[in-house]
Amino acid sequence: MLRPTTRVAACQLVILIAVAAVAYFVRGEKTALSAAFGAAITLLGSLLMLARERESEHHSEWTAQRQLGRFFRLAVERYLLVGGLLALGFLSGRAEPLALLTGFSLAQAGWLMALKEKK
Repeated sequence: MLRPTTRVAACQLVILIAVAAVAYFVRGEKTALSAAFGAAITLLGSLLMLARERESEHHSEWTAQRQLGRFFRLAVERYLLVGGLLALGFLSGRAEPLALLTGFSLAQAGWLMALKEKK
């Protein structure tokens, strides 16, 4: 069984491919690339979190205070990563803003789908 963060990343990867495929058939290549970039931003944030989680597991000697500090640092890293990549997408002039935000938002929904409890 996959850990929750791995399930989220896998779900977001599936969403990235699906969003890009649908956008390509509906609106063309530029829209598909913009939507894929938006979804990839979310996926990169999740992969960063997964990497930090695995790093933390290998250091059982870390104190709770250090773990909390790493958690806050991760939050800042993700905020800067996502903000920087969204700014890059918007300011490049090559991406379609609505498609970029749609891909980003749909990939964020991957959190809800992947973490939904199975009954």
